[in-house]
Amino acid sequence: MKLISCYVENFGRLAQFEYQFHEGVNTIVEENGWGKTTFAAFIKAMFYGMPSTTKRSVLDNERKKYLPWQGGSYGGSLVFKKDNDTYRIERFFGDKDKDDTFTLYHQDTGLLSNDYSEKIGEELFGIDLQGYERSTYIAQNHTFIAANDSINTKLSHLVE
Repeated sequence: MKLISCYVENFGRLAQFEYQFHEGVNTIVEENGWGKTTFAAFIKAMFYGMPSTTKRSVLDNERKKYLPWQGGSYGGSLVFKKDNDTYRIERFFGDKDKDDTFTLYHQDTGLLSNDYSEKIGEELFGIDLQGYERSTYIAQNHTFIAANDSINTKLSHLVE
């Protein structure tokens, strides 16, 4: 799988932000407070959605933490390539997960795709959100490393 581009309509402090990924490692070097962690959280949310929680603290509730500072539609899109197909995920978030929308398009045709469901992260990577957070995505102030069942299962299949 390869990331191609993304468009953040509104997510935290990021608004109308476009990013084109290039071959190899992509590095974003910006000032503190620019939105690097927010950008990483956006990519995670495109693949895994935003978990709904009753926690009131912004530190414990990502849905509240990344509410658009400037208002407007909460979400955006991400274009990626898997094998020979290019897709665009569009996700927008509401106050609760039942208000969220997920749409997947074939990028080349613009037609809706049923190749993956809203659990696209699990379907593409073979790990759940918790596994993703413990391997690929390292949030600010969360630098502990631990495995979980889906990571162990994935690694066992690779070894076999």
